Amino acid sequence: MRTSELRQLILTLLSSARRQDDPRQVIGLTYRQISERIGALLPPSQEARARELLAGRVSEQLKVLESEFEIASKGEGRKSFRMAPPALIVEWEVPLRAKYVGDRAYMNEVIELLKAVGDRETLIIETSKSADESREILESRGISVQTEKMLFEFLPEPQLPTQVDLSMAEQLCAEDISTNIEVYVPRRMNFFDKRWVSLAEALPSEMSQLRRIKDKSLRFGKTRDTYLWATSDALYRLEQKQALLAMYRIDHDADAARLLDTESDIPIELIRQLPVDYRLFLRRYTEEISFAPRAGSGSTERTAKYLRVQFKYKKLLAELLESKLGINKPMK
Repeated sequence: MRTSELRQLILTLLSSARRQDDPRQVIGLTYRQISERIGALLPPSQEARARELLAGRVSEQLKVLESEFEIASKGEGRKSFRMAPPALIVEWEVPLRAKYVGDRAYMNEVIELLKAVGDRETLIIETSKSADESREILESRGISVQTEKMLFEFLPEPQLPTQVDLSMAEQLCAEDISTNIEVYVPRRMNFFDKRWVSLAEALPSEMSQLRRIKDKSLRFGKTRDTYLWATSDALYRLEQKQALLAMYRIDHDADAARLLDTESDIPIELIRQLPVDYRLFLRRYTEEISFAPRAGSGSTERTAKYLRVQFKYKKLLAELLESKLGINKPMK
């Protein structure tokens, strides 16, 4: 199955998932439901390995479609996916040229309201009206008109845990933790340089209140990070989202912005080190590339994966990373 066909299948499946009593309202499907319904289209003789590969491709396409604001997800563990609310992403403001994204059920209505020309293949809509005029017409009907910059204005700002956050967090004592603790040390260095240091080795003057321990699952053998916030008399467990936002706030307060060369290929590890809401934009503005080990080199290394910033988004991504997360921000 080609990628374009898989993409269209997912969109068709989610577009048809609607409330029976109100067909204009979409409902969510889990990754498993989506994979099983698409897998049911394969011939019965298809090998189990092929079905596993298809499930992996479905997972990847869901991430791509979410980064394009075509679909939206809800939940942390057992996510559900649905068509995103309808929106226009502006490519040209006067006269308006924009791409329609989200629930297709509203596209004809948008074209009629704007007296526009619409292409259902490319989803491009053009009208003699300006972006501001179109926004005034559509937003009262729940359809947004946004530029790329407007899309990331609503991303959460880096911040330290508040007293309210800590009062709702699980409290731990040092005696409750049997493994080694690492402490986050802000440094104005290359993005991927070491910033997590053993608590026993860190200098008190360098230490932040952000801590991390690595737990190994006995069942799966994988390591996961548990984040903590240290006060004078207790440790509080943080959600990953809170911890990553705190990490970038610590960098800001210490005037220790991370340095990242967005002109070169970027190790894919970058995705894991960004707050989850920012990962959608990273996927939106980059393309994934792979470099296999050289043939005949005898290397046992795995294929190296990188992100390459799309040319038209280079300036925009650099602005997003600096204005929101302080990456590459000049020293004060």
